[in-house]
Amino acid sequence: MNELNFPEGFEEIKCPAEKTITLIGNKWSLLIIRELIIADRPLRYNELAKNLKKISSRTLSKKLKNMVNYGIIKKNIFDESPIKVEYSLTEKGKELYKVTQPMADWSLKWHNF
Repeated sequence: MNELNFPEGFEEIKCPAEKTITLIGNKWSLLIIRELIIADRPLRYNELAKNLKKISSRTLSKKLKNMVNYGIIKKNIFDESPIKVEYSLTEKGKELYKVTQPMADWSLKWHNF
């Protein structure tokens, strides 16, 4: 990672679609974003883990950290005992979710569910 917390070589990528795929082009990042949209409220780590049944704890932690660094998710820490941490989408994250809707529409059109 560089000082801006983006993956190595990110600044050299010229294609906007490739930049987006580099940041969130994996199964779990999109599903985490989906869960935050569906909930329409901040979620705690355990709520996300429960909703994403097959994600490992290590993977969830890593994906959340990356998306916080990329400015897609906001991490709110409350100074309580025990410490309370909630995750929510930033405006950037909410706008990103809107981009994924056409992909879902395409899937509904072309795959028999």
